[in-house]
Amino acid sequence: MMETLNHAFHFETLVWHWPIAIYLFVLGVSSGSMCLALTIKHFEPDKESISKNPLVISAAILAASMVALGLIILVIDLSKPLDFWKVLVYQFANPTSVMGRGVTLFIVYQVFTFAWILTVFNKEILAIINKFINNQTLNKFINTTADLLARFSKPIEISLLVLSILLGVYTGFLLSVLVSYPLLNQPILPLLFLASGLSSGISATVIFSIIVFSAHSYTKGMSLSHRLETPIVVCELILLMMLIFGMTFGLAAEQEAIRVAIAESFWAYVFWIGVIFIGIICPLALTFFASDTLKHQKSFIIGQALLTLVGVMSLRMFILYAGQMVIA
Repeated sequence: MMETLNHAFHFETLVWHWPIAIYLFVLGVSSGSMCLALTIKHFEPDKESISKNPLVISAAILAASMVALGLIILVIDLSKPLDFWKVLVYQFANPTSVMGRGVTLFIVYQVFTFAWILTVFNKEILAIINKFINNQTLNKFINTTADLLARFSKPIEISLLVLSILLGVYTGFLLSVLVSYPLLNQPILPLLFLASGLSSGISATVIFSIIVFSAHSYTKGMSLSHRLETPIVVCELILLMMLIFGMTFGLAAEQEAIRVAIAESFWAYVFWIGVIFIGIICPLALTFFASDTLKHQKSFIIGQALLTLVGVMSLRMFILYAGQMVIA
């Protein structure tokens, strides 16, 4: 057993290790959380209550913090962390640098995220600051900045939605850098990672809002998050099936890569148990067969969301490791 696990995590063709899977996971959570927050804000008629909505607050915190965490993971994973700044400089000299373009996307996304947070949570931010620093000049500056940004709230939200989707797509596109790996060099991978990222972002936001801000099943936006979750999970399943069938009837190298991935390695167990059963079948079964009374219980909501998160993390690990086992 230990030999099998050792081979699953250490083999000759392995280039990227598990920190990259976590990196891709947290970026997906950020993307999905922000998409959920923007969707709730769009459909919520009472705009004044948005800043007090536990789901929106949780989504804003996760959207900003997960990208920061992703960058920290990326820095730590570098062989020379102190040379991280070179990624930013190198991208301008080499437009084909996927990692550099990704960092640029993170920075632009983060700027728009903070701009949106300031417009939505202006009063709350001022209240927190005044508890520690009661400075009129600082308060005036924040209010002036928030008022200025509020004039462009719609363009900011549209831009942020586009950036969130691009961030979700990027998590799959990044792996295509390893072009010699048939499983990773698939055009459907960015869409698959976008769908799973949306799913993980919604689930993480729901869990965070219940545990930290005492949200419940009747919190505004909670029913919307459940309505969004089911079609996204179904879409994820369809994309997975398209990936498998596409490679099964593809080139010889693709056929070998998908056979090893889902039938002849340790990662096949991760795929069928972690991704398909825990991450897709169980949440869908609970949605369709659980009673309405059970669905309104906090423990049920958290449990179902945790299943989705386990499935999404399993997918990241499966694609990363199984995808590097076969070279064309």
